[in-house]
Amino acid sequence: MQGVRAVGLSSVRRVYAAARAHVQSSTPGGGGGGGGGVGNFLSSSNEKALGGVRFASLKAVRNRMRSIASIGKITKAMKMVAAAKLRGTQARQDLSRPFAASVRQFFDLLPLEKLGSETKAGVAEPKRRLLVVITSDRGLCGSVNTNVCRLARQMLPHGAASPVSDGVETNIMVIGDKGRDALQRTSAAFFTTTFRDVFKAPVSFPQAVIIAEEILAQSPDEVVIFYNRFKSAISQVPTQQPLLGLQLLMDNASVFDGYEFDSDMDSSQVMVDLFEFEVATQLYGALLENATSEQAARMSAMDNASTNAAEMLDKLTLQYNRERQAVITTELVEIVAGASALQK
Repeated sequence: MQGVRAVGLSSVRRVYAAARAHVQSSTPGGGGGGGGGVGNFLSSSNEKALGGVRFASLKAVRNRMRSIASIGKITKAMKMVAAAKLRGTQARQDLSRPFAASVRQFFDLLPLEKLGSETKAGVAEPKRRLLVVITSDRGLCGSVNTNVCRLARQMLPHGAASPVSDGVETNIMVIGDKGRDALQRTSAAFFTTTFRDVFKAPVSFPQAVIIAEEILAQSPDEVVIFYNRFKSAISQVPTQQPLLGLQLLMDNASVFDGYEFDSDMDSSQVMVDLFEFEVATQLYGALLENATSEQAARMSAMDNASTNAAEMLDKLTLQYNRERQAVITTELVEIVAGASALQK
């Protein structure tokens, strides 16, 4: 016990050196043969301790623990920010739903089977279809953007290098950087217009009007809006909403003769105004639905990331404690072995 008390952590090197010299001097051939095993063990242990190899794994685990802890703090903060934005966006979205539904209900009550019966024959130019794909500008929101882009690809002609295929001209208008990046790799030839930073500020009706004017400027025969419909905080449904083209409605303006309009304009002009208003309102509703879905998906994704970071940190803490305990036990065994060698 006196030998153990005489050996402190500050004199470990001296104890190791003395123990190695003692063992090697008592072994024929300078530590060769079977008796040199203890000396070789002490020598290798001393070199590992001095070189820092033994503590390399502990340092790596400790650095990884710090990184994961920082990531957990970031994801938790992003979850709180997304939850705060979700409340405001969902409030605006709930107010806009009746506004968009009332306009949509008017067109849903029309006898759509009669539309286009006279205009499909004798049309020389190809039918123009515009796909409006609404995505977010930022990631870390689950698979909401991927689902919308996958749904939009289903309406694109397969293997076509030109927007015109089988008498139908298909163009894409993308709202959001994520949709542009996802569709540009395979469908860049179909692009006409892209918008970015639409969701940087809260979505407003003037923003929807600007985008709707760009849609009307392309004079499509059919408009299909792709977006994520908000169902709950953990469920967002990819949705495609078709809108009738202005030319098709103008050619069938007689369908509206049964309706009374409180206006001095003729039915064709009223039809133009109603169509422009419908495009703006439906686009505004889709933008709000997608913005709400984005924040809900990001909140859910960051919550899962925070949970995973906490679980990984617990596992690494357990691993770190085990390795640290093993290192301490090994050092104590070597100190006792060195002290015993000195006593001999």
